[in-house]
Amino acid sequence: MPRPKLSAFVIAYNRAAILGTCLRALRFADELIVVDKSSTDATRPIAEAHADQVVTVPWTPTVEETRTLALSLCRHEWILFMDDDECLSPESAAAIHAELAAPTAEVYEFPLRHYILGRHDERAYYWPEHHVRLFRRGAVTFSRTVHAGIVRHSDRVTQFDADQGVCIHHLSYADTHGWIEKTNRYTSRANRSGITAGPEGFAAFAHQRIDHWMSRTRDTTPDGYPAAVALLRAVYDMVDAVKAWETAIGPAVGETLLQQVCDSLDAALLLYAKGHPIVAS
Repeated sequence: MPRPKLSAFVIAYNRAAILGTCLRALRFADELIVVDKSSTDATRPIAEAHADQVVTVPWTPTVEETRTLALSLCRHEWILFMDDDECLSPESAAAIHAELAAPTAEVYEFPLRHYILGRHDERAYYWPEHHVRLFRRGAVTFSRTVHAGIVRHSDRVTQFDADQGVCIHHLSYADTHGWIEKTNRYTSRANRSGITAGPEGFAAFAHQRIDHWMSRTRDTTPDGYPAAVALLRAVYDMVDAVKAWETAIGPAVGETLLQQVCDSLDAALLLYAKGHPIVAS
């Protein structure tokens, strides 16, 4: 019985430095599609050099808005999808082909080797962490909810074994600036799987999130790399909770209050000017 065919897709935006590596690792697929979110760098020509099909769509701040479209372009029974900062390990192609020749599941999770601040450290909170990236058509659909956009319709799920070299290298967050930028972009989405502080208040919540991510590290050095990235992860939760609070108290409250301050200052300046006219010298 012939192996079922595999479609792969990548959603890309301004990833010229990484995209070629990402796409070369996927060339074993029977079909490779790139959805380009109106990149302004060399992403488009790089995609055209490697993919079977390149489609350009308007820019959106997260991938969730685009995955359903990308899925609709795929022609084959099995779907493999990556973000533009994710690269399959060399061992993954053979493992995927072997699995598809006699599937044991309908949904497959891959271990992600996150590179935060430019490096991966298995003592950090993020290892091992598995994400869905391969599925039989119909077993997974996509929603627009940030961080909850993968909807499973099958309980036949298995994980690839990282000890066999199968993994995804997640080449993101080169520095703290990039982490904060993405934190702001993702936590600003109204349709997201967010977090709230809870009845104990913000201070207790902040301590709890720091303790939570620190407890998942396997390094007791208080100022080492695992502690630094655990703190970054806790910062994401804190920002998310404060934005949830902002939303709960009403839309654009801060802008309204600042405008009221401006109006009050304008009125005070006008009143002051009437009582203290400037005499030309």
